[in-house]
Amino acid sequence: MFVNDSSPSLRLTHFSVQGLFGEFNHSIPLCKDEHITALIGPNGMGKTVCLRLINSLFHHTWMTFQTTEFKKIEFQFNDKSVIQIDKPDNVDGETDVSDTMGLRFVTLIPGDKPDTWFPRSRNLSGFRRPLEQYLPFLTRIGPRSYVHDNTRQIMSIQEILANYADRLPESILRAYSEPPSAKLEKIISQIDCHLIETQRLLVFEADEFRKSQGSTLAISHKANVLKEIIANDLAVYASTSQSLDRSFPKRVLQEWKILPSENIRENLAKLDDIRKGLMDAGILDPEVDDALPPLEVTDNAIAAVLSVYIQDSEQKLNVLTKLKQRIQLFINLINSRFFPKKISVDKKKGFSVERQENSNTQLQDNSPPCVFDVPLEKLSSGEQHQLVLFFELLFELKKNALILIDEPELSLHVAWQKQFIPDLLRIIRLNKFNVLLATHSPQLIGEWEDIVVELGKVDLIEGREDHRK
Repeated sequence: MFVNDSSPSLRLTHFSVQGLFGEFNHSIPLCKDEHITALIGPNGMGKTVCLRLINSLFHHTWMTFQTTEFKKIEFQFNDKSVIQIDKPDNVDGETDVSDTMGLRFVTLIPGDKPDTWFPRSRNLSGFRRPLEQYLPFLTRIGPRSYVHDNTRQIMSIQEILANYADRLPESILRAYSEPPSAKLEKIISQIDCHLIETQRLLVFEADEFRKSQGSTLAISHKANVLKEIIANDLAVYASTSQSLDRSFPKRVLQEWKILPSENIRENLAKLDDIRKGLMDAGILDPEVDDALPPLEVTDNAIAAVLSVYIQDSEQKLNVLTKLKQRIQLFINLINSRFFPKKISVDKKKGFSVERQENSNTQLQDNSPPCVFDVPLEKLSSGEQHQLVLFFELLFELKKNALILIDEPELSLHVAWQKQFIPDLLRIIRLNKFNVLLATHSPQLIGEWEDIVVELGKVDLIEGREDHRK
């Protein structure tokens, strides 16, 4: 879930790889000001591989480095720490390379001695986890081998763990990856990293003990997640309310700062507006005759009661402010894309989608349009992807998280591509995270040249318009 205050401030500032696929050297500085960096380049340059290598470091997926051809990889952070990875031929007799994965991690922390760590191979002969439970396109054909149902590619367990780490539960990845050294873990544990692949519409439950082999659409799962988020925030709201209500009489008697009558009326009106916003966001139930009527406050006793009431109400409602802001932006982003469909949020369903239609007769007599519920699974793949993506960015990240997005344009028509980065910046201003994305789309980049890192020559001029406003 989204965490705003306890997240670390450590940030990846630069990633580089030498000898990728035996021929490419890439240097990728991450933009500090805009918090978005866009990788562009021809096919085959390794944009997606760079994203997977970055993600693998923060998820302990050492097999990705083992199965990828490179000479040296380096991660630089804003505290001047550095992590270097290479594949040494020998280790000066100190370590038996045959007992390791053939990888060397060197951690450089300012003021500390360099830390060198060699991840050791783990025996997978006892691997009994049903990977097809999480990856239904795989069929087991041997004790340690699977076949991909679509491509017919035969894959080992090592290859599966390396290529599909983002779809597997953390418990499986960590069970078959040796824990890093203490100094290495000190750095990577501070970065909350997520790889978002464009076509990922299925979510696989992370409960290693679950008996069901089924999967659920990610979009339906997100609706349930939002329902839980609202319930949790309302529980905090109720607890805060009970605490303040218990001490309300005492604080009224002790109140020395009584608001003037004009300020009381003004603040009561503001509270009504805040409540209306929370009701529109689906967090609070609609109230009936709850608003106070217009009044002139001339009695000090009444003024004291209302002054404390205003202070308490502001404190109670502030508990829900951040959730309201995220829901409002979520609704705005989705409704601007889904017209004539419309998304709504409520605490019972999480969110739902409906469609309004006017018949010719209704248009003539100005009667209300017909409203039809749209099952979430009936949304187009592009609509589902946009909804899931924006939901994850708004509700499931820690502050200062690192988000890796691979080719977001694949499920976006041109109008959505042009609006993607401006909308991403709106979310970043609210949630404070960093993005590294890989794209081929000139429309998606628009005029945002200052966020672009080229991996090979690409012409982005054709079809460009000015979208920075």
